[in-house]
Amino acid sequence: MGKIMKYEFRSMFRLFIPLWLGILALSVVNRFTTRLSFGNDKFLNFITGLALFLYVLGIIAVVVVAYVYIVTRFYKGLLKEEGYLTFTLPVSLDSIIWGKALTAWILLTVTTLVCLFSVGILLSVQLDWVMAVEFWNQLVAYFGTQQTVLLVIELLLAAVFSLLYNILLPYLSMAVGHLAQKHRVGAAVLAYVVIATVLSTLYNTFLIPSLLEFAVGMEIPITAPQVMAAWISRGLWVYFAICVVTCVLFYFPTRYILSKKLNLE
Repeated sequence: MGKIMKYEFRSMFRLFIPLWLGILALSVVNRFTTRLSFGNDKFLNFITGLALFLYVLGIIAVVVVAYVYIVTRFYKGLLKEEGYLTFTLPVSLDSIIWGKALTAWILLTVTTLVCLFSVGILLSVQLDWVMAVEFWNQLVAYFGTQQTVLLVIELLLAAVFSLLYNILLPYLSMAVGHLAQKHRVGAAVLAYVVIATVLSTLYNTFLIPSLLEFAVGMEIPITAPQVMAAWISRGLWVYFAICVVTCVLFYFPTRYILSKKLNLE
């Protein structure tokens, strides 16, 4: 897996380090231009608006490019001619898939953090550790130390597997599309739409109503933070379990197709 990730990182950093630095640079520029008053000077006001527009466009673009990069790296690296080279590497199929998936997860995580940091620069939000500690102390005082730590861990786990979910689903869709004799890209897009629609229907039909009924049926006194924390915790564990199960359901069919049904173009 290390060899795969090293190769993926090399390709990823060449493309995304300039993009990340560009987003941060635009946020710095906008931090100052949005605070300047140019009165009725239409040209300077236009420049200010243009800089802000480019920043917003840059945020959208870097996220879109990240997802496109993840999809194309998997498709070209495993399902196109490049796959001949990839599968000659002295690593297992599991290492290849997870190497690409973990690299993709790191890419999405870093891109998200860069975008959030750039927003902080734009809004001149300075991290005040005293306020952060005070906020943490208030959470601990309300929920209790053990429950607060548990909630934070659950949130992080949910975030990790939520990103992984959004990586393995396109992988499965591309693998299913690869089974088609012609128009494999179109078949992959169709597979993605069908799988996503089926899962969304199942969630909306069974899961969400059940959770809402459970939530409405519970009486959670405002003065009972431990009960509220336990309720939030159960909800997060349910979400986490769903993410884990679906990731497993995405992974094994993908692995089976790549190992048994691979027909490189």
